[in-house]
Amino acid sequence: MKYSVGLCSALLMSQACFGSLILQSGIQVSGAGLGTVPTVLTIQGNGGTELGCVGNTSSATGTVLVAGACQTGTNDTKTGSGQIGPQTLSSAGITTADTFALVFNAVQPSAGPITLTGLIASFYSPTGTFLYQTSGVSCPQFVGGVCNFPVTQSGTGNAGYVFVLDSAQQTAATAAGAFNNVNNLVGLSAAASNAGGGPETFYLVNDLSAVQQSGPPGVPEPTTWLLMSVGLVLIGVGAYRKTA
Repeated sequence: MKYSVGLCSALLMSQACFGSLILQSGIQVSGAGLGTVPTVLTIQGNGGTELGCVGNTSSATGTVLVAGACQTGTNDTKTGSGQIGPQTLSSAGITTADTFALVFNAVQPSAGPITLTGLIASFYSPTGTFLYQTSGVSCPQFVGGVCNFPVTQSGTGNAGYVFVLDSAQQTAATAAGAFNNVNNLVGLSAAASNAGGGPETFYLVNDLSAVQQSGPPGVPEPTTWLLMSVGLVLIGVGAYRKTA
């Protein structure tokens, strides 16, 4: 029995190898369009791939964050009113690392698919001094942890996907002072593929509020069903042997 439980635990734990920003849930909201939420970044390309970044000021834009600075290059960052940050933690009522969350509001023509290939959050003091930067993004609910969303929305501000810091990044960000001041700033870089033209927006939200608004969990992926089935079978076999 102990071997069965051990194997089952190992299989389930294999689903917990996340990136630093992890998909927590979907969120069903309305009225969260541009200008009504603390939008950090908006990217919109002509279809295919999209890439963009904002640093410690709204004019510090580029391709991707490296040590808190946006690298120069061709990008799809939108800089119109309500489309870009950075935003303060206080703008979303965020006070600690475990209440920090980002909502990815994917908007595709005809509610088509999109794949989020990159997402990096960067933290700065109120004066713009670089404090901390995350690395990696993962959607453990999906096969291989790839953030491939088969269905999105056709209107900005209707719904999105909530990403939070994993426990290791919560600890590291807190130690770096990212949450020692509610006026600290948050910048962001993001990349997407299989995009139909956007715009894709990313905004800050208090995770406790996001959880309350979250919709029902999605249908488990095939790998999740497999792990659950294997675990139940192993537990059943162990119980049978104990009875015998």
